[in-house]
Amino acid sequence: MARLQILELPEVFVGAASETPFVLVIDQWEPPPYPGEDGPHPYEGIAEKIGARAVLVFEETVEIPANDTTAYLESVAGCGATGPNFASPIAGRVEVRQPCPYCGDRQMIPRSQFTEHMARVHPEEDSPGA
Repeated sequence: MARLQILELPEVFVGAASETPFVLVIDQWEPPPYPGEDGPHPYEGIAEKIGARAVLVFEETVEIPANDTTAYLESVAGCGATGPNFASPIAGRVEVRQPCPYCGDRQMIPRSQFTEHMARVHPEEDSPGA
């Protein structure tokens, strides 16, 4: 049975818009036992209908490296991870910030320093959600 694969081409920018062109790759295709001599190919016109740049049809197997996820799946399966890794070097280094409602430029103040910021910069205001 034939396989369908997508080969993404480099992104194209047209003005402010962008698009990712692609090629449809059909491999493991088995031609009919008695092809018609004057009839069209079964995949003729498909590229225009689906918006592909081209359709490539092969009787043999064609592997597209961008579609190969086995290395990723093996690395995930091999690490034994079942959820987030809280022992990671970046764990605990994420800083939550909140905007100061009284600063004109809505500065993002670290939550751990928000009360001190309010007392130092805006002593006349009540500290909302500190």
